[in-house]
Amino acid sequence: MNKINFAENLKKYRELRGLSKEELGSRVGVSGVTVGYWENGRNEPRMGKVDHIAQVLDVTIDDLLFDNSINRLEQINSIHNLDLDEDRKRAIELILQLPTEEVKMFNILMERSLNKD
Repeated sequence: MNKINFAENLKKYRELRGLSKEELGSRVGVSGVTVGYWENGRNEPRMGKVDHIAQVLDVTIDDLLFDNSINRLEQINSIHNLDLDEDRKRAIELILQLPTEEVKMFNILMERSLNKD
């Protein structure tokens, strides 16, 4: 069973997206202080708010809630350190979210697209 790790993940994803507590709070309809309470584990948001936070941070609810998302955080961090434009970085992030079978299909489609010449 995955360990719930909301507070730590929230802080890491917020910082990764370059948002202050106040900015995130404004986007989800709470104060920056409330976001700070969430990040410190003092309080937790309701499930509907968790969904909204995940949307704002562009992650899944599972990524936001559970311990297994740290590996994905590290992957995203390393992507953002690459010398690529934002569209390519986003494409890589999306590919990393696909199940293995869908990645295989994606590769086939991309190879076909590149070989159309």
